[in-house]
Amino acid sequence: MKNLEKLVLGFILMVSISSFAQEYKFGKVSKEELSEVSCSIDSTAHAAVLYENKDIHIDYNQSQGFQLVTEVFKRVKLYSKDGFDYATDEIFLYKKNSDNEKVVGLKGVTYNLVNDKIEESKLKKEGVFESEFSEYYDQVKFTMPSLQEGSVIEYKYKIISPFVSNIDRIYLQYEIPIKKIDVTLESPEYFYFKKFTTGYLPIDLKESNRPGKITLTSRTRTGGGWGGPQGSTTSVRDLNFKIIKNKVNSTNVAAFKVEPYSGNIKNYISSISYELSYMQFPNEPAENYSTTWEDVTKRIYANSSFGDELRKKGYYEEDLKKVISGSKDQTTKMIRVFEYVKNRMRWNNKYSVITNVGVKKAYKEQTGNVAEINLMLTSMLSSVGLNAKPVLVSASNKVTALFPTLDGFNYVVSRVKLADGRIAYLDATDRYGLPNVLPDRVIRGAGRVIAKNGTSQRINFRPTEPSTNRYMIQCQMDKEGMIDGKFNVRHMEYFAHDFRVANGAKDNESKIERFKKRFGIDEIEEYTVKGVKEYGKGVSESFNFKSYDQIELIDNEMYFSPLLFLRDKENVFKSDERAYPIDFGHGFTNTYMVNIKIPEGYEVAEMPKAGGFKMPENVGAFSFKSNVSNGTIQVIVNETVNTPFLNAEYYSVLKQFYNQLIEKENEQIVLKKI
Repeated sequence: MKNLEKLVLGFILMVSISSFAQEYKFGKVSKEELSEVSCSIDSTAHAAVLYENKDIHIDYNQSQGFQLVTEVFKRVKLYSKDGFDYATDEIFLYKKNSDNEKVVGLKGVTYNLVNDKIEESKLKKEGVFESEFSEYYDQVKFTMPSLQEGSVIEYKYKIISPFVSNIDRIYLQYEIPIKKIDVTLESPEYFYFKKFTTGYLPIDLKESNRPGKITLTSRTRTGGGWGGPQGSTTSVRDLNFKIIKNKVNSTNVAAFKVEPYSGNIKNYISSISYELSYMQFPNEPAENYSTTWEDVTKRIYANSSFGDELRKKGYYEEDLKKVISGSKDQTTKMIRVFEYVKNRMRWNNKYSVITNVGVKKAYKEQTGNVAEINLMLTSMLSSVGLNAKPVLVSASNKVTALFPTLDGFNYVVSRVKLADGRIAYLDATDRYGLPNVLPDRVIRGAGRVIAKNGTSQRINFRPTEPSTNRYMIQCQMDKEGMIDGKFNVRHMEYFAHDFRVANGAKDNESKIERFKKRFGIDEIEEYTVKGVKEYGKGVSESFNFKSYDQIELIDNEMYFSPLLFLRDKENVFKSDERAYPIDFGHGFTNTYMVNIKIPEGYEVAEMPKAGGFKMPENVGAFSFKSNVSNGTIQVIVNETVNTPFLNAEYYSVLKQFYNQLIEKENEQIVLKKI
């Protein structure tokens, strides 16, 4: 009897579980999904992926051969207006020569619950936009219609690709939660793929196989001899093989949390990449696809839009003679050529490792993509006798390649090795650039210098020395707590370059507004800026100011921070832990010198003590000094982080460093009435 009760109870439990299991089919959105007001995984999420299915398989078509087919079905819940961005998606279609990927069967529906009834709004042609994204990719972009808070959207499409080796990176995590995701990759046993994973979430990948079959049809002509009737016979042959299946099923995937100084987060989001290592069909030799860096280097030099363009010289030779006329040393030649290209050419903001219109036309029109400008630069540098080579770059917006591939690069710069052993990296797309002072998109990326013989070397562009900002305040305060004084900041090294890039073309009013917004200063007058066009030198900004809310008055005492509005008010590193690196771009030192004249009739009652602390392995340091002399409070503070890129294991140390720094900077000076 007890066994029968257990059996019945078990059956009821199985039925209950199956009834609660969500079955996701396109067009079958429930009222429960539409009524949901917050995500069960994260109540703060503005949107969530309710379900995603990605089915990738290699099919055989007798007329087209093997094709890579990717089928996508995605359903997303929009909890608030801040989640509406997730109602837009992009499909990138690879193209090469006459071959190209195609998207078919794109359908989308937005569902809203209105008066307890489900209303549907279909994606129409007006919401789909097709464009050329780059030399290698077309883009299909679409935005779902009729969005409301609480909407559920879903869409599906299929990509058919002749490039069986070009499996896009499969993301298993987003910046919003995922309730359920199913990914399947199936390929015939003739295709041998290597797998690479990224991210910090466990990936449960299961591998199995099943039988597969291709039916081959051939037609043979018959007859026709000596005037006889002509015909044909058709033969059918089945080719049996194994299909290798990779499957990933995940539920309740937490959103990837974007932290301060994250760099390109796609390098750290959980994902799987596949590299086709080789193909081998029955009774045939293996055809290798897996490449080495030597293969990549030789292939790019063999590309006519790279190697041939690098060798062209005739279009600039007469101009170049004038540019280097009178140059007596290598450094002068390098600087003159670099400045000439930088001033003549304008970058069209296109990223590429190969030319589009070609260096000759770009030179004539004085505009081009990054390859046209920097291959031109490299060619000119070589032409005047310098040891110059191109450097392939994965810019900061490019996901780092996990294996040797040309597709991992989207940018080019130039490297010069001088006779005395010094090395200079140059990027003529950056009008504010200098030798070894490269734009942020480059220093946060990675590079590989390449030579014609196939040799190559990985390059780290990050500066080894920290850049400096020097702040100075000379001020006095009155008995009502108003501060009146002069402010000066000098930006050095990369800080000067960053200032020129961000503010060089802006008017003074815009520069003033950023100080008011950043520091909360009430009034700014007599703003001046010097050194913006003196590349290689610092940039100085100064102004007179008034501030009314930096001092707290309580009875006969005045309370304020030693750094006034320059202090760090809160720690940007708030998470208890962090799984991925901290990317500052470059190391930095912030130096603060503040002189505050004490108002007449007051004296210092309390002053923060001098002190300092360091992070291990010379990663960073903080120091605080203060004294009172001739009725003036003098404060000197130094904040330094020497390392531009810190691994995640340093996070707790870095967070504690900033906690201590902020605590010290927010200690109070107390003045009391005499």
